[in-house]
Amino acid sequence: MKSSSSAQSATSLLLFGVWTVLAVPLLFLASVPISVSTQGLLALVACVLIYGLKPFVGTRISVRFVVMSIAGVFVLRYWLWRAFETLPSLDDPVSLIAALVLFGAETFTVGLFFLTALITADPVTHPRPEPIRLSDVPTVDILVPSYDESPELLAVTLAAAKRVNYPEDRKTVVLCDDGGTDQRCTHSDPAISERALARRARLQALCDELGVVYTTRARNEHAKAGNLNAALQKVSGELVLILDADHVPTPDFLARTVGYFAERPRLFLVQTPHFFTNRDPIERNLALPENCPSENEMFYSEIHRGLDRLGGAFFCGSAALLRRKALDEVGGISGETITEDAETALDIHARGWESLYLDHAMIAGLQPETFASFIQQRGRWATGMLQMLILKNPIFRSGLTMAQRLCYLNSMSFWLFPLIRTIFLLSPLLYLFFGLEIFVVDPEEVFVYILPYLLIGFMVQNALFSEVRWPQISEVYEIAQTPYILKALVETVLRPRGASFKVTAKDGSLEHAFLSPIYRPLTMLVALLLAGLAAGAYRWYAFPGDRSVVQIVGAWALYNFVLAAYALRAVFERPRRLIRPRTAVSTPGQITLLAPTSEADREAQDVTILSASPERFQLQLKDGTQEAWTAEHPGATVALVPTLPKAPDLETALPMTISEVRSGVEGTVIELSVAPEHMVQAAQLTAHVVYGDSRRWQFFRKFHSQSSTLIAGLLYVLAKSAISIPQSVFDFARELTLRSGRPEADDTLFEDAFTGATKGTQPNPVLVAETNVPQASIPQADGYLRIED
Repeated sequence: MKSSSSAQSATSLLLFGVWTVLAVPLLFLASVPISVSTQGLLALVACVLIYGLKPFVGTRISVRFVVMSIAGVFVLRYWLWRAFETLPSLDDPVSLIAALVLFGAETFTVGLFFLTALITADPVTHPRPEPIRLSDVPTVDILVPSYDESPELLAVTLAAAKRVNYPEDRKTVVLCDDGGTDQRCTHSDPAISERALARRARLQALCDELGVVYTTRARNEHAKAGNLNAALQKVSGELVLILDADHVPTPDFLARTVGYFAERPRLFLVQTPHFFTNRDPIERNLALPENCPSENEMFYSEIHRGLDRLGGAFFCGSAALLRRKALDEVGGISGETITEDAETALDIHARGWESLYLDHAMIAGLQPETFASFIQQRGRWATGMLQMLILKNPIFRSGLTMAQRLCYLNSMSFWLFPLIRTIFLLSPLLYLFFGLEIFVVDPEEVFVYILPYLLIGFMVQNALFSEVRWPQISEVYEIAQTPYILKALVETVLRPRGASFKVTAKDGSLEHAFLSPIYRPLTMLVALLLAGLAAGAYRWYAFPGDRSVVQIVGAWALYNFVLAAYALRAVFERPRRLIRPRTAVSTPGQITLLAPTSEADREAQDVTILSASPERFQLQLKDGTQEAWTAEHPGATVALVPTLPKAPDLETALPMTISEVRSGVEGTVIELSVAPEHMVQAAQLTAHVVYGDSRRWQFFRKFHSQSSTLIAGLLYVLAKSAISIPQSVFDFARELTLRSGRPEADDTLFEDAFTGATKGTQPNPVLVAETNVPQASIPQADGYLRIED
């Protein structure tokens, strides 16, 4: 694979060369002085060209270069115009300072625009690795770090890890338990000590039953990095697969990734996407349609492939295979910051090792369940990336290529968005409240510089990311996070080494609607923006001579308020579930009544397994057998035997208790609960029937989601925002009623009156698990590890 690596380096150099050549005419065209009318004509031509070429940006790299070049000329012209013609004079120093702050934020976004253009110029897609002889495959340690996750959640991940297709004598599955350390088991607080001892005993028994290795350590030091490093001291595999506790792997993970290490001796990392079976809290609380691409898809489907092209694909903490030799070179998992994953990749890249990103999801994890836990997670990511920028700045890090420096700078700089977003949100208020002159601009210049600049930016984003992000949704996401993460960034700048790692809870269940306990910062931001609009209305009335400026600044403030008002829905937690769960399955089987019933009633009934977990199953009776089941059956014991020709070891009877039987237009559905003593068996079955086929996750990533046009996306957000404003007022009023203890308050609080595109429409088709046809297997006939689709 040296040739492939050399080809990738050559492509990176070619991209740099192309952009360097293009930079000369871009700078010339951007700096030529022209009249306002000519600028207007240039803006019109640029917008028309980009709009016409936009549909071809995703399929033709030449068109992508043309579009980015046209946009680059206009962006540079806008920046030069802002720098030399729109800043207030020195006679008004207060306004000048405010204007320079805004101009600095715009300069940052312009720089980020060109960085994004470079990174997304030619995203890479890797071919499959060549099959490897089973006798030649490297040894692999599968590490699952855990702190406080439930045994039921861990059981599925560990059972799935055990079922990853790979020679059994060449892989070791290890649970790295940081919740049962010696430090916690001997804690001075008896409650903590008892919980830790009970956890250790229960997880040791779980590991024994599953046939995996249990490890813990003496002290809880350096969080996840310390946990993994302690485990690495006890294993010796050539490769290390790291899985978060809730990241359940599919059987083909190693078959799809190990081969790259054989082909590229200097490869230290194969990172794969993180796919989630539940929606994140902002998606859910904003009632985004189920066909709206998930927030992380823009990064995993486009940006990370672009980083890979330039040699900057980095470790994302889980769903990644690493070479042990490279880890040992840098002393294991890095722990100077709280984003140990990206920091480890930076340290290893600096030693000349290579990385690879494979855009095929082979794990399914869980998003944080509440808005508060989501903010905690994103705050940790932002803090860690800013720590790296301060403590391990890639621009000055020796050993990195220039492309890698820019890749890491882009990834770290992204997390400064709360600061930039705050400036953009508050800048118009400086004029509306205090009359500060943040822009010196004529109305006609607004139409030839500002509006085309914004429109071109929106069109380019839509052209690059139309398949993975709806227009303006990212802005709503950023606003929802801004007031919280901004505080974390400020604290990190003041104390870059003072951040602590906090585990994000993911295995909870949201059963009731409620107002998030962290609602105040975002609510205050929206209230401030609303006050700005009121101040603008007063300024319009009181100062007739300023009305042209009030129109411009007021429109900006109104746009900010519209997005923020919609973002405010994030604080109203809603237990709304997916119409078609991503973990839905369709697996045949049979159940037999065991007790209490007569011998005559113990005839096996054909069923279809609809959902599975270590604690509960849902079955549907086959046609013609419903009459044998009545409301008397809840409480009865049954034995479920799944039909799995490709996994005969799992075709054993699983005892369960019927908790509910209900009949409807779709037939008779039976809900069953699993007793604790049968939890492991249920987890093993769940791992196979739910998580046994990575094509399901690819379907949801690549086909279930739908793209959106720029106009449709804008109209969607505007409509949602218009509905959300009275809705939020009503919900806050209901919250006051609930807290006052009035009897009319109930648990239906905050249920939306609308569900967007999902209500009243037919849901998109869902790919159910083909559990009897695993994607990757180990053919013993020819003795090779290969992928079989």
